[in-house]
Amino acid sequence: MEETGRLTKDGERYEFSFGGLGLVVRGAHPEWVLEAAAEIIADTEKLRSEGRIDELSMLTEMGEADEIDIDDARFAAEERFEKVPQCLVSIGSTDYRWVAPEGRAEVLDRKPPVERIHEMSLTRNNTFLKDQHRPNGGD
Repeated sequence: MEETGRLTKDGERYEFSFGGLGLVVRGAHPEWVLEAAAEIIADTEKLRSEGRIDELSMLTEMGEADEIDIDDARFAAEERFEKVPQCLVSIGSTDYRWVAPEGRAEVLDRKPPVERIHEMSLTRNNTFLKDQHRPNGGD
């Protein structure tokens, strides 16, 4: 596994460094620092992707690249930046699915940011929430 970023705490302040961009973000809370870093990285990578498409367009006009190269670059950009971000989140031994806010369905007022992947109420003998200290569930 290759480390590309690192979050550390120095006294009262958190610091995230991302070597690929020479980026360092500092702040009072880890979620602030990570949110700022995510936005900066996304914007930078989107600009880089758009620049690559422009570059390929110019090269195609000069006969140095093919239209398929532009199509590939556009597809890669759409794959990365058009789709709603989704991730697997592990907290302890439990796995969750995270979806960015713009992709969460509105249920009642708001859907939680993570949902359990495994349905914990599924049991082999219908024993979920059954009183384990009394025979027959306390009847």
